[in-house]
Amino acid sequence: MQLDLNNVNSIVAWWRVWPERHDSYLDYKLGTSPEFAPTIRAARQLIATTPELQTLRVQSLQAERNRLARGAELDAEVSARELRYRELAMA
Repeated sequence: MQLDLNNVNSIVAWWRVWPERHDSYLDYKLGTSPEFAPTIRAARQLIATTPELQTLRVQSLQAERNRLARGAELDAEVSARELRYRELAMA
């Protein structure tokens, strides 16, 4: 799939493929490529006002939150394991 940042429908179709990842890319492009800001904002407005896309957005935000929470849990487990390993190595 090719993304045309000058076309609202192209942005929305591309966004639907992986919303949790593509949201952050659109944020990045807004900050680095202001020439695409009008179409990105229009696409986001379309997403926000279309019930099916709103549902997909809510689901994708929840999935991203779950992924981040699980990553934090794994980091904590690794850290605790590493601390225990160090304790045992020093004994």
